[in-house]
Amino acid sequence: MRFRPTFWATVFFLPVFVLLLGLGTWQVQRLGWKNNLIETRSARISAPILEIGDARAAPAPEAIEYRPIRLSGTFQNQHQFRLLNRLYNGTQGSHLVVPMVLDDGQGSIMVDRGWIPRGSVDSIVPAPATPVVLDGFVRAYTAPGAFLPENEPDTNNWFHMNEAEMLTASGLSDGVGFYVEAGPAGGATETFPAGAVPDVNLRNSHLQYAGTWYSFAGVLLVIFIVFHWRRKPS
Repeated sequence: MRFRPTFWATVFFLPVFVLLLGLGTWQVQRLGWKNNLIETRSARISAPILEIGDARAAPAPEAIEYRPIRLSGTFQNQHQFRLLNRLYNGTQGSHLVVPMVLDDGQGSIMVDRGWIPRGSVDSIVPAPATPVVLDGFVRAYTAPGAFLPENEPDTNNWFHMNEAEMLTASGLSDGVGFYVEAGPAGGATETFPAGAVPDVNLRNSHLQYAGTWYSFAGVLLVIFIVFHWRRKPS
């Protein structure tokens, strides 16, 4: 028996084989990145509570995202925004976002009070109109995806968090550059809005993807070898 690869078969085999190995290696690298991201977010959720002054002094919102934070201010209940298409225990609904004017001239911030059922926000008992102290988690504003609709302030239909648009809609200024998700005890005493601890367990299938690409590479290699393994002439 002897191994005699042909020229054109080799020309087609090598780049495909290298590509499959590269895709598998890329998924391994993504696995490490995703694991580090989950660990970082988990550590931040358990970190000490930030005060608003320390949060505003951070170099960027992403540097403190998911950190617990304590706010002191007054909700502006005349401006309640409905953030559409949000799930809670498998049920479709919205999140209720309400601006807060912070005490001591610390600025204005958007507070995601949590999930509410479908329907008008007017059916939800508003937050206290008096100054409150609220515990939540720092969240960074992110650019919307290409397929996400534009916000519709005139009809109070919001598809993504946008500080500039929400400040304009509520007639406020001096935004802090990030928003806050209310924790489980961050809303009013009624059932809804339902605040929660942010879920940091991101979808992580990179190990399976890596195994798939490496398996394809292995199968291709076996086919190439078997195809070119020839019996010696008698």
